[in-house]
Amino acid sequence: MHARLAGLKRLMSLYGDIEEMHSSGLQRAMMAVQEAEQAIGAEEGRARASSSHSRDALAAGDSLGLAAARTQREIAEWRQERLQQLRLEREMLKDEVRKQYLASRMQSEQMKYVVDHAAVQAEIAAGRKTQAAMDDRFLARRRWSDAQDQLLLKTEISSS
Repeated sequence: MHARLAGLKRLMSLYGDIEEMHSSGLQRAMMAVQEAEQAIGAEEGRARASSSHSRDALAAGDSLGLAAARTQREIAEWRQERLQQLRLEREMLKDEVRKQYLASRMQSEQMKYVVDHAAVQAEIAAGRKTQAAMDDRFLARRRWSDAQDQLLLKTEISSS
């Protein structure tokens, strides 16, 4: 029973390691989504800044500056669209990784339950074995004592 329990504990440790691996993967996926969101925010800032430059160039009558500002805004908007697509892809990947992590966690918890149950069963079996051994010793002493009493009685009866 102890060998089985030791094997189950090793298996539980393996399930724990797999859960930890999936947890790390989930953290990386969450960081990738956050990174994309930060990049989107930076591009929004660039688009706002180019709009401001565009207004300044328009007020100053600078047609070259106006064209450059509009181009910068268009580039920032194009990057935002690409980053939005990237964020959605990363979000979907994160959802898949989260499902894997939750499944892994559930399996790990189930294995922990199996190991705990096996440990309790082993403890109960050991207790029963100990009790049986104690009962056997008690009965053996009692039989020996009864045999000694009978022998003593026979000896007394034959002596009388």
